[in-house]
Amino acid sequence: MDEQSLQGYLESPNRNPSAQARTLAYFEQLKNSVDGWKVCGQALLQGNASNDHSKFFCFQVLEHCAKKSFKGMTESDQQSLKQMLMSWLQQKSMSDVNAEKGFILNKGAQVIVLIFVNDYPEKWSSFFSDILSTLQLGPAAMDIFLRILKAIDQEIINREVQQSPKDIQRSTLIKDTMRVQCVNDLVEAWYKILSDPENVQAQVICLCLDVIGRYVSWIDINLIANDKFIRILLGHLSMDLLRESACDCLSEIINKGMLPVDKIELIQSLLRVLEDAGVLPPSETDDSDFQAKLAKLINTAGTQLIICWSKLTKAGSSDKADRTLSIIENKLNYMFGFLGNEDDDISQSVHSFARDYITLLKQIPNMSAEQEINIKGLLLTVIKKMKYDESYDFDQEGEDEAMFLEYRKLLKILFQNIGQLDPNLLLSTVMEVVSNRLRDWKSLDFMDVEVAIRTIYYVGEAIPNQQVYTDPARWEIMQNILSTLIKSNVISQTHFSVTILYFETLVRYDRFFAAQPQFIPEVLASFLDERCLGHSNCKVRSRGCYLLSRFMRNHKNQLQNFALDVLSRIQAILVVSPNNGYQNMFSADDQMFLYESAGLLIVFSGTTAEKQETDMRNVITPLITRFNAVFDKISCSNLDETSLLPYAQYLYNLASFASRLSKAFSTQQTMKQCGCASCFAEALPVFLRALTVRIHRDLIHSGVRQYLHRMIICLGEDILPYIPVAVTHLLKDPEAKDIQEFIPLINQIISKFKNHITPFLQEIFMPIVRTIFSVLNQPTDSLDTQATREKMSLKNSYFQFIASLVNNNIVEVILSQEPQNTQEVLMTIIHGAVEPADSSSQKACFGILKKLVEIWGNTDGPTAFQEFLYNHIIPSCFVAPSKPEFDLNDAQTILTLQEISSIQKILHQKQGGQFIHFLQSKYLPSLNLAPELIQEYCRHVEQADVKQFKNFLKAFFNSFKS
Repeated sequence: MDEQSLQGYLESPNRNPSAQARTLAYFEQLKNSVDGWKVCGQALLQGNASNDHSKFFCFQVLEHCAKKSFKGMTESDQQSLKQMLMSWLQQKSMSDVNAEKGFILNKGAQVIVLIFVNDYPEKWSSFFSDILSTLQLGPAAMDIFLRILKAIDQEIINREVQQSPKDIQRSTLIKDTMRVQCVNDLVEAWYKILSDPENVQAQVICLCLDVIGRYVSWIDINLIANDKFIRILLGHLSMDLLRESACDCLSEIINKGMLPVDKIELIQSLLRVLEDAGVLPPSETDDSDFQAKLAKLINTAGTQLIICWSKLTKAGSSDKADRTLSIIENKLNYMFGFLGNEDDDISQSVHSFARDYITLLKQIPNMSAEQEINIKGLLLTVIKKMKYDESYDFDQEGEDEAMFLEYRKLLKILFQNIGQLDPNLLLSTVMEVVSNRLRDWKSLDFMDVEVAIRTIYYVGEAIPNQQVYTDPARWEIMQNILSTLIKSNVISQTHFSVTILYFETLVRYDRFFAAQPQFIPEVLASFLDERCLGHSNCKVRSRGCYLLSRFMRNHKNQLQNFALDVLSRIQAILVVSPNNGYQNMFSADDQMFLYESAGLLIVFSGTTAEKQETDMRNVITPLITRFNAVFDKISCSNLDETSLLPYAQYLYNLASFASRLSKAFSTQQTMKQCGCASCFAEALPVFLRALTVRIHRDLIHSGVRQYLHRMIICLGEDILPYIPVAVTHLLKDPEAKDIQEFIPLINQIISKFKNHITPFLQEIFMPIVRTIFSVLNQPTDSLDTQATREKMSLKNSYFQFIASLVNNNIVEVILSQEPQNTQEVLMTIIHGAVEPADSSSQKACFGILKKLVEIWGNTDGPTAFQEFLYNHIIPSCFVAPSKPEFDLNDAQTILTLQEISSIQKILHQKQGGQFIHFLQSKYLPSLNLAPELIQEYCRHVEQADVKQFKNFLKAFFNSFKS
């Protein structure tokens, strides 16, 4: 054994990479050497592997041998390897139980088991008697014996490991043989280990309990679930070091697959024994870890009993099912106790029992009075556990806080399930909680107030809106709940978690304000003062900006009486100039929502068009003024790129604010009706100036493009004079990302204006195409995955651009180009169809070809297209599906096949016999198809509908490729 070569095991890769490399080379040498395993085996037996890393290294070589070489070794070498491993086992069995590290023992056990699964039972029938014989050597022998059994579970029994049919067959043979040959002996060995806690270390007994829990799923339950084992397990439940493992073992016993009646009897007897022994209910002195294990035990018992109830119900055994339900409900007190425990880990452990019990009750026609009491108790427990703990750190949320929020999601699921089970019970209970808590909220901690409001918020997810709004009784309760919330003035509670949830809840229930609009002014006032937008907490202000815009949009038709007052208050905090004192209170994203709210207030104020124009101009003019000033500063500045970034960001923000201001308009008509078109049109040339800036162009262009998108919607044809200027600048020296972001804008222009913009599109079409392919043809590093993705996205955007022209019936833009250019563009579509970057782009290309065939596919269509049709489009319908990568089992590919079938059906409609003659006499024979298959293909083209033809094509190409 070359200890120096193994030094890399002891070195950090960063500290000594050469030693690491030397170790890897030595490892490969030993793996590939005929005698490498012998070197390592001898090193382990003779003590030449002097440290843990060297020992682990040796076992890695032996592991490789066991997995890759063992079956090909001579019988003599196989015996030698087994003898080495058994000698190592003998050595370790006679040592102190803590003499070897656990990870070394586990690795040794794993290698032994790899040999075992190859040779048992045919070649190593004595395996279990061999390892059982070592137990007399003491606790260390017991420890390694149990590690071997655990490794066997991992290799052949563990259901979480995916096994091949061959492996399953092997595992089944091993288990069947073990049941006959050795399981009784193993159980007896377990019993002896568990029976001697005075002389056997706790860690060994815990390992034994773990092994029993693993094996109990496939051995005879009576070998374990009997008086002598249960007595021992009960004794372990009273020992601090053993009771958690004993509890886990009992859970696995309960979890064993059995007939329902037998399972119910087993669970009843086990729980009765635990109750008689005083283990259940848990003592207040029991530590939380043990209580969590008991909770898991109860959870397993409860869920298994419910499974039994379900099976008995489906089998029609109603009497047995009723008795089972009674047993389940007699154990609910344990579930309630654990669920309500202050420790969230304990509480969470019985979540499945609680959820499954609710699911069970959903299957019963009518709940009894007692069951309703159970569910209400469960709901109150859930609400109680939703409350923030006093230790929750709102300022620096860490792992503990994240765990609580995940736990509360589980509680929310229970809350929702109860709402589905009994909406009326949920509503009445929430009303009760809200009334009690909000009546005295000033004397309560904020956590109690927050959880009361949270229940109101969760009702919206627990009960579908229609079930609330269409049921008069439920709707009345819901209105009472929300009225109580607003009237309580709980919004004056200063903790920000209460404040945010209060506004979130009011915005969720927009129909309430339609029914009771008298509350709108009061809610708006709370949004605008120190309770929200003026709040000291930035989270409240930020979320408040968004929620205010949503609230106004939901109730825009009810704003007339107070719109101008609200607008004046919002205008005071719109941060355009850094001199109004609000620059540090709102982020740019927050301000976006404030501008959106301002636009809504102006448009739905109910004032005259003249007044609306004046108000809108008052808001947008400062944006234009500031934009001009900052642009001029950038234009004449000598500052470097880093120093200019804040100015570029400011230009982006100003254009974005104007875009959000326009969100109040849904169409060109609505903007003209309000008399505001000129306000926004005047901003266009100002914003377009910024397209000439070369520094931070991505950021600035993004803001201007955003504004252009909005103006295409709101200004309509009035924007057309500005389009050439915008396009010219946006296409100047672009990169892949620039073009990709430009294409949606040009597609929107095409879709909006169609024929009105055809002359301009004819002019810029080829420059756009050339720019795209200039970028695509730029060399990139093959390792630059980001650049590769951007180019792929750009190619998809190009196909979307062509599809936009075709689908909006302005395909003459393509045809009006120079013939060579038209041919070149059409060939890019063919290439995309036949050599696609991905399946979605391939579908897009065939969609374009289908549309071209619809437009130009008649026999009297353009001559150039007729040639293109027969020379390229029709062949592509066969070449693409014939490729190996055209996966006919993929959903996206089937959609592409649908387009291919549609192209041929449309051609038959438009060209009839001419198309069929081409297939019969020219193209299909060129594919070396049999005459009868050619006739069948043409018959399907002529007679089948598109769906039938698609199915035929799928079978045809599957056969063609095979």
